[in-house]
Amino acid sequence: MGKDGFNKEGYHKATGTKFDEDGFSKDGFNKLGYDQDGLSKNGYDKNGFDKNGAHIATGTLFNTAGLDKEGNYEATGTAFDKDGFDKDGFNKLGYDQEGFTKYGYDKNSFDKDGTHMITHTLFNTAGFDKDGFGKDGFDEDGFDKDGFNKLGKKKQ
Repeated sequence: MGKDGFNKEGYHKATGTKFDEDGFSKDGFNKLGYDQDGLSKNGYDKNGFDKNGAHIATGTLFNTAGLDKEGNYEATGTAFDKDGFDKDGFNKLGYDQEGFTKYGYDKNSFDKDGTHMITHTLFNTAGFDKDGFGKDGFDEDGFDKDGFNKLGKKKQ
């Protein structure tokens, strides 16, 4: 048994597996192939950056998407691109370019099909659809989509 707790076959004495209590093999890599610094045998992290921050594909401090090792954009120096969206496509409020969260709901809790998150119908708890109209076709101010009220008077 070696001083690191691994036998010559590579099994750890305490765990009985090829990994020690911290999840590393006798060669110092976890089951995903990364060492305790998060680098693979070829010296790059899971995103393709080396210990100095150089990217494997570009040879620069930025990957092909313009992100550095910390996930900041070259163009802005922040986690958000010039349009205000992060690498996953969401803005600071958590909405994508279509106005939906990662869970698929807009700011009024409707999904892309117009189904409300709480009621599971096309209407919210107040009885209005994703466009703000009730079952009778009128909004909360009493006007339809063309701007007329129930008496046919045009919205001012």
